[in-house]
Amino acid sequence: MSRPGCPWENGYQESFYKGFKLDLGDPNRFETLGELVAEIYKTINYYNRRRIHSVLGMAPLQFAEKEVLIYDERT
Repeated sequence: MSRPGCPWENGYQESFYKGFKLDLGDPNRFETLGELVAEIYKTINYYNRRRIHSVLGMAPLQFAEKEVLIYDERT
């Protein structure tokens, strides 16, 4: 989130929410709140761990594992 009084920093968050809403789909398709919460959890898990990041060219989890290996080799 952006700092108070800095609305121009809000672009990153707006971009995330746009993609999140597209990935989640229509929230009215769920019959219960529990189903919606479960789908939100799965969508965020996919976003944080498996989706290919456009700048990294790999999933965030793969990048983190790669960075740990590089760090271990240096120490």
